[in-house]
Amino acid sequence: MAVEDRVVQFGRPAADPPGSWGVPALLLGAELKIERGSLTQRQVLQKTRIKVSASVYSRIENGETRIDKPAVVEVLLDALGVRPGPRRQDLLRLAHDASAEGWANTVRSRAGVAYREAVSDSMLRLTSLEEWAERQLVIDTNVISGVLQTPKYREVVTAKTLLAGRRRLADRIIDVRRRRAEQFAAAQPRSTFFIRCGALYADFGQTEMMVEQLKLLLRYVDDKESPVAIRVIEAVNPLAIQVTALIRLSFAKGSFAAPDVIYTEAGARAEFHRGPLAGEEADSDYLDYQDLSDTVIKQAPGLAKSRKLIADALDWHLDRL
Repeated sequence: MAVEDRVVQFGRPAADPPGSWGVPALLLGAELKIERGSLTQRQVLQKTRIKVSASVYSRIENGETRIDKPAVVEVLLDALGVRPGPRRQDLLRLAHDASAEGWANTVRSRAGVAYREAVSDSMLRLTSLEEWAERQLVIDTNVISGVLQTPKYREVVTAKTLLAGRRRLADRIIDVRRRRAEQFAAAQPRSTFFIRCGALYADFGQTEMMVEQLKLLLRYVDDKESPVAIRVIEAVNPLAIQVTALIRLSFAKGSFAAPDVIYTEAGARAEFHRGPLAGEEADSDYLDYQDLSDTVIKQAPGLAKSRKLIADALDWHLDRL
């Protein structure tokens, strides 16, 4: 099938939506990789009329970065031999869309030096992708999922779980996590959260905090109109692949037809894994994490049992007051 026959008509669901760079950057990278074909990135860079670093090209092709200079993509298209026409126009429009700042970019760039370290590159990308998500599946093994945390729980857990080298940033990281929770509450994408049962009993020496937190989870569970579902993982070792968090994001099947993205955390390491486009072979890591999340979905108890497990944990904490 010729490239011209598989042109994707890229579009936005609204004019200049905040945080829109994540999905356009994802698609742009995938399409640039298709255009590159059998060439190496180094061979493409040798053809560019201005210097583009190998690291920048790699990050663009992997969809990892906001395109703050769309003209760089035009240079890459010249080197790839993409001639003027609808295909080139679509890719340049996509590069423009991928330049829009998300809320986390705004915090890091406009809140002063103090916030630059607190907002990691992975957080920039994750929050931008989240703003496009139509559906998300979230698996947490150690704590209650971040966007569901009460302010007190967020404060205590952040201080307890940050690596030593980042503890000095605790206040700023807590503020960024608060903003992320507010974005989630405003958007309310269809979401299923899988929380390990042990996390419902870990009170970090703050029993009253856990009572408040578990009551919040029950409110989500009991709200029949809410797009948020919570399921409790009973298994002692729920994940065959050791990660502390996994988020699987699905996007609206509209004009841009974006593939799913799986985000994982393991200690200080955060990774993104993109699903395949039509006719593309899936990445083995993506398939592993897809299988893992599918297994958790199948094994986790249903909503009624999960509610009982949360209520039992709440009663346990109330008895300790």
